[in-house]
Amino acid sequence: MLEFITIPTLDTLGVNVLRLLLAFTLSVFIVFIYQWTHAKAPQKSFTDTLIILCMLIAVVMVVIGDSIARAFSLVGALSIIRFRTAIQDPRDIGFVFYALAVGMAVGAGSPAIAILATFTIGIIILCMYHWHKYFAKDNEFALEICVLPDQQSETVYRRIFDRHVVKHRLIDKRIKKSQVIELNFRVKLANPDAWVAFYNELSEHNDITEVKIDKE
Repeated sequence: MLEFITIPTLDTLGVNVLRLLLAFTLSVFIVFIYQWTHAKAPQKSFTDTLIILCMLIAVVMVVIGDSIARAFSLVGALSIIRFRTAIQDPRDIGFVFYALAVGMAVGAGSPAIAILATFTIGIIILCMYHWHKYFAKDNEFALEICVLPDQQSETVYRRIFDRHVVKHRLIDKRIKKSQVIELNFRVKLANPDAWVAFYNELSEHNDITEVKIDKE
């Protein structure tokens, strides 16, 4: 009755343990890259999930092996899972696939590819991070302001823009339910250290109800 149960050898167990340890080590490196390059304080639940996903996918790949039947069975079993948490930042989705791909490579028995991909992609992400930081010196910001209705929106912010902004571009204009006019800009400040004064002048304007600046 127990003929279908296969008892793994010590060699097989040792290999699988090493795969799990490698998946864990590489996923920790992925989390390190994520934390280093993330603009805001990363959520611990998300960084923990990256580690768990990498290890779980490695296990799934070991279980599947060369069996197509197992692959389809696991796809059917995992398809019942529904994720309720929406990922807001597309960059986070990239890190999820990063962890999944590394876990797949480890579980499929390609540790060299897993290690090479982990460090190569990680270095490229670090390069992009420092690239963006270097070119952030051009002082471009995302600006959102809300203007009271029945106002010529351009006349409201024009004088303040003339004092602080050397270049601006209107990205979006919409009317909210409260009837205020929401304007979204990309602005470039003449003085990179004057963004607080720029924000305060906009906030103190009687016809502007809300101001948001994203320094990115």
